[in-house]
Order: sequence, then structure tokens, then C-alpha cells
Amino acid sequence: MEIRGLDLHRPDETDAWYCALREAASADRVAPVVVAREAMLTSLRSNDGNLNYDRRAYGAWRGTECVGTALLELPRRDNTRLAEIGIGIPPRSRHRGVGRAMFDHLRNVARQEGRTVLTAEVDAAGVGAHTLTASPGGRFALACGFSPKHTELRLMLDVPVSEEKLRVLEETTAKRAAEYRVVGWTGVPPHDVLEHFAHLHTLMDADVPTGGLSREPVVHDAERVLRSQERLIEQGYGLVTTLISDQGDGPVGYTTMFVMGGESREVLQDNTFVLRSQRGRGLGTLAKLSNLRLLSEHYPHARRVHTWTAEVNDAMHAVNKRLGFRPVETMYQLERALDPIM
Repeated sequence: MEIRGLDLHRPDETDAWYCALREAASADRVAPVVVAREAMLTSLRSNDGNLNYDRRAYGAWRGTECVGTALLELPRRDNTRLAEIGIGIPPRSRHRGVGRAMFDHLRNVARQEGRTVLTAEVDAAGVGAHTLTASPGGRFALACGFSPKHTELRLMLDVPVSEEKLRVLEETTAKRAAEYRVVGWTGVPPHDVLEHFAHLHTLMDADVPTGGLSREPVVHDAERVLRSQERLIEQGYGLVTTLISDQGDGPVGYTTMFVMGGESREVLQDNTFVLRSQRGRGLGTLAKLSNLRLLSEHYPHARRVHTWTAEVNDAMHAVNKRLGFRPVETMYQLERALDPIM
């Protein structure tokens, strides 16, 4: 078996690698969401232009057969002691030492890059503390020395939501938030709201529950947010965003969805954030309702919205339940210390 960096200029190799990645990521899951082929490869091919992360792909090969995949993500500007790894082994290739060999390879690369903490994510079917050890990926991560630091539930909503339900929720929410202004768009943010939009990203990053993770909050500026969203569009995603402002046009909250490209009908709910001083007025529900309207108008082919919410975030769980989201999986974020090269 040979482990090597993925040759992004060889279609035969990238096809075999992506097929193995998709097979591994879909196994043992409930309604799995897997990044589209072109989105993944576009991101990797444009790595030199990514100011925030250095993303590297590796494959484990037996001849021309890809028996394992791996991704290594190295933050370039913030949290530079971290290295995030993702290992995918198709069921047919498990229990043959492939995963452990790939882990050792990634650990060595991370050490050479001066990283001191490895991070990983595990998506486990179902809800509850038992799901980590019930998951093959969870058992593998624990065997490699990782410890769970933060837990989120993945919830799913079938769309479009019925017109009757949307109207009832909109009428109820409008009574609590009549003095606020709602602006929505698709694609990159309008120039006149970009600074405010970036500032809300910074506040969101400092506010979101992260459990015991070593990650430090990131400061976002207009250029950083704009470039990140442009990269998503380059990868084939559609962006749907709603911004909530007060009577003085001060931004108080936002929500964004990423519509997966190609023939996919899946939508990824990204951030939803409301200033602490403005909470309790139904603004989170208001923002998500606006975004669901935009989604239906601009992306009528969409059929499912997926969102990830920290288990301890009771307020957002209440919003999601109101809209009809249902839990399907538990996502674990894990860490392990990485001894430097002596």
C-alpha cells in the first residue's frame, strides 16, 4: 500500500479518490451530506489562493485502487497550532490497517508543520451519548487518542415548507419584531452592508458554543468575508442570506444557507446569529423564515436543509423545532495533543 498526495491533474486518480471518499462518508450514516465532487476538487486546486487554510488531500493506494482518503486542513492566519484531519475508509477496505497508516501519515505531516493539536469530526447516526462508541468512525478516533470536546446535533428540514405553516409563523413573528427591517439576497453581500455583515461574523464567532475546543475566535473583516463567499461560489455553491437591522439601520442578526451545486438537492444551513441584546424577539425565526422564502424562489429544486446546532443551544433548538427541523445525527468534534518533533 502506498500513501501519497492526490495528483489533481490526473482525472483517473481524482475520480477513484472521490468515489472512495463518497463511499466512506456515506456509510453508517442517516441521510448523509457529502461535499460535491467539483466543489471538493475546485477547493483543492485553488489552494494557493486560499488565505485562510492550507488544504491537502491524500490517498491510500493498492495499485490503481483507492482504499482510503484523507484531508489535512492547516489554518494559515488564526489558530495556527491546530491541524484538522479527516480520514475516510470505504467499508470494503476496513480492518486492514489502512486507517491507522493514514492517521500516522497525517500526524507526521502535522508535526513537520509545527502543529501541536490535532482536531477531527465524527458524524454518528442517531442522538445520544452512546452514538460515539456505536459509530465505526467514533471508535477509530478514540483508538487514535482523540477525546470529544464539543457536540452538535445535525437536524434536517424538508423543503419547501408548506405555505400555511410559513404564513402562521410569519404572522406570529411579525407581531414581536415589527420594528425591524429585513433585507435578503443571493450571492455575495451587497457592498453597502458588507462591513456590518463582517462585524456580525466576528461577534458570532466569539459567541457560538464551542465546548472544550482549543479553537480561538476569529476576527472577520469585509475582505475576508467577501473572499470566503466568492470561493464558495467558485466551488458551485449558491448563497442565500438574510440580514436583520433595527430602526437605525444597525445590524442585529443574520442567517446564511449554502445550496450545494450540481444535481444535489441538499442545502447547508450555515450561521444564524442575533445580538444578545436583541434576543427574545423572534429575530432568529424571522431571519430563517425570510431565507426559506428566498430559497424557494431562487432554488426551487432544493429538498432538504441541514443544520448543525450545539446540544446546549436551547434557544436555537427551539427555533429549529418551530420550523420543523428534526434531529438525525450527532456530530462530535474531537482533539488530541500532538507532541512536537524532538
